[in-house]
Amino acid sequence: MRQWTAYQVFLFTLPLPFGGNADWAWPFFSAAALILLFIELGYLLKVQQQAALPSLPVSEAFHRGLPLLMLLLLLQLWVLVQSFTTSLSPYDTHLSLLKGIGLCAFFALSLQLLNTRERVKRAVWIVVLAAAFQALFGALMVLTGWEFGFFIEKSAYRGKATGTFINRNHLAGYLEMALALGIGLLLSQSTRYQGSLRQRLRQLITMLLSDKVILRLLLAVMVIALVLSRSRMGNSAFFASLLIAGALALLLMRHKSRSTTILLTSLLVIDIAIVGTFFGVEKVADRLQQTSAQSESRDEVTRDTIALWQAHPWAGTGAGTFVTTYPAFRSADVTTDKLYNNAHNDYAQFLAEFGAAAYALFAIILIWCLWWAIAAMRKRRSELFRGMGFASLMGMSAIGIHSAVDFNLQIPANAYMFMLLLAMAVIARWAPHDARPLPLLQQPEQPLIETETSA
Repeated sequence: MRQWTAYQVFLFTLPLPFGGNADWAWPFFSAAALILLFIELGYLLKVQQQAALPSLPVSEAFHRGLPLLMLLLLLQLWVLVQSFTTSLSPYDTHLSLLKGIGLCAFFALSLQLLNTRERVKRAVWIVVLAAAFQALFGALMVLTGWEFGFFIEKSAYRGKATGTFINRNHLAGYLEMALALGIGLLLSQSTRYQGSLRQRLRQLITMLLSDKVILRLLLAVMVIALVLSRSRMGNSAFFASLLIAGALALLLMRHKSRSTTILLTSLLVIDIAIVGTFFGVEKVADRLQQTSAQSESRDEVTRDTIALWQAHPWAGTGAGTFVTTYPAFRSADVTTDKLYNNAHNDYAQFLAEFGAAAYALFAIILIWCLWWAIAAMRKRRSELFRGMGFASLMGMSAIGIHSAVDFNLQIPANAYMFMLLLAMAVIARWAPHDARPLPLLQQPEQPLIETETSA
């Protein structure tokens, strides 16, 4: 299907134009997600008509995730209400609504299109390849000193890996989520060595020639770029989320092999000890040690953002209005001349802009998906869906930790990746093990054209 091909292209190109954080890029992605969803719905309607089905033949994950989709759409309805009533900057709230509609469309599209094991694997591979490209490009710019981003020379974060993102922390956020998906896929490909020594050796050679080794190498490249970004919280969030998800995996996963424990341990030991030694993880540690309240103003900005929320506790100031409303609440001890477009704390900014009721609604969505990710790790027999449950849990944990000191979820590419993780939690928990794609539409029969032949 054309929409499946377009969805794959969509996944790969998301981070390319400055992480989608450009006035011409994010409308394109929002429109593309919505158009693809309408095409898919039209396709389902035709299948329903041809097969005389009583309802649309949506995937099991879409059916199970429909309540979550309704909650996400309810959030967009609230933004629409804000834009006409309480918003302090209706224009910015209208823009936020368009972004939110695109994210909801992508969530629904992911639930529907990732309806087979092969498609889930393909989607994860595309994300890994896209992230590996960002990692290779970012590392190359650092190691060669060329310092280019997306076709333009970098004006900031020189000497740090940024890929085609503007900010190194946003590359780090993207890599955290892509690494989680890649590690989940790697866990689903556990190797069990059985039989005689000759058979075990043959199994080892088969494994070394498989795409599992390629995947592991790509993950190592991504960790190298994560270290080269020198993002303090990016690196901390990645390793903390790996420890959290890894501990839960070892505790909850049934029928796990010894290779699962070895793999999770090797990810920490190899990536920290070897990759860090050659590419400077100690520089990240030095930045963490040198960080102080005096050298950072993020705590003060977060404090001011909470004060902004307290002035509008229930209705909020309006989605997307932080840049226009924060200056009135900026404290005198925030002495930097920097213009704060975002709060460097997604939790505080979301609370201030959307209000307490919408904040609670989003918290319900997040907790629901986290629960399904954990349930997939504990209950599913399929190694793939257990691995995707792990990926969803690890990715949401990583970006959740990082979002406490940054604004990754304000960057379109990272917001779409977060929606993919939410969708993957639903898929991991509910997708049937033996799902098959919908049949192709039957083409109308062409009338036969009779031709006269001479005797």
